[in-house]
Amino acid sequence: MKYGMIAGLVLTAGLATQALAQNVTIGVIAPTTGPIATVGTRQLQSLQYWAETANKAGGVKGKQVEIAHCNDEGSPEKAVNCARDLISRGVALLINCSVTGPILATMPLVVNGPVMLTPSPNVIPAASTYVFQTSPSDRSQTQALADFLKSGGVKKIGMVAATDSSGEIGVRSAQEVYPAAGIELNLARIDLRATDASIQLAKVAQADVKVIYSSYSGAGAASVVKSYNNLGLELPLVISYANISDAFTNLVKDEMPKRLLGTALKSVAPALLTADERAAYEAFEKGFKAWRGQQVDMLTLTGAMLADTAHAIIANVADPKDPKAVKTFLETTPIKSIQTLKFSPEDHVGLGKDGVAIVEFKNGVWVEAAGIK
Repeated sequence: MKYGMIAGLVLTAGLATQALAQNVTIGVIAPTTGPIATVGTRQLQSLQYWAETANKAGGVKGKQVEIAHCNDEGSPEKAVNCARDLISRGVALLINCSVTGPILATMPLVVNGPVMLTPSPNVIPAASTYVFQTSPSDRSQTQALADFLKSGGVKKIGMVAATDSSGEIGVRSAQEVYPAAGIELNLARIDLRATDASIQLAKVAQADVKVIYSSYSGAGAASVVKSYNNLGLELPLVISYANISDAFTNLVKDEMPKRLLGTALKSVAPALLTADERAAYEAFEKGFKAWRGQQVDMLTLTGAMLADTAHAIIANVADPKDPKAVKTFLETTPIKSIQTLKFSPEDHVGLGKDGVAIVEFKNGVWVEAAGIK
């Protein structure tokens, strides 16, 4: 082979290596089929919107972003397989948009990196890990709800909780927070496979209960709303964080309670945001609607915060595949988004109680909730 041809091949290989170096692959675990498909699909759409928009603008610091998605179907076993596959492909970051069980199952796989981001309120990563959580914790949400109820003079709350791992976390938060706030807890448990919650609701809807809280998501939460309507209950019903979506309200629109409230990101009621955060919200809302033809909801907003965190890492960390460098960056740098995320070397949860809003579904939209009378 002639020298010129060899030189040409070397140059071509060098250019290919350089091109690869300009790409950053983000691994995303998200259920896009199965009973919690809405959770994964909506967050994945936000990440895809970010990647497409960033790439059209020349990439992030010159790097093109690739989203490598794996559908775990909400299964811990499949989530582990997804994580193994994505890590073997050398992803710079892992974003886990699944639910509690699958997320917890994948955490042992990232003890040495890559950094994993997750929006699950039920996951509280140890500060020694490479896992960072971008939502207010379940405890923070419970504290925000307790403050709201206490301001309305509520002294007893009924609660229906699932028997799964998310339900256990919710019950633990409730048992720790409500009594300390002077609010008595009347609790009933329900299996996730149940299609009727009448027995549980009848148990918790006592004469001195002013509010009922349904702490779980998906089809089970819809069963609670339908049973609520069948029993003719008129107490305000509070639903949990994961249900603040168009998909859920469309599911229960024919059985809507007299008052439907929920714990949510503050950005669900954007009037509560700072000027900078609201500007970020409005830009995302406009761009996502033009791209997808759909309104944003809380699931797409959690996806937007994940995207902004990934963007900040790629833009500011010399090697996004270096988990120690990424960890140090996240622990020392606030992440500007539709809500500002603040991690620290002691705390890998980016939002606290002040990132929570108690919202109410009115005239087809979620707004800041009026008080309980």
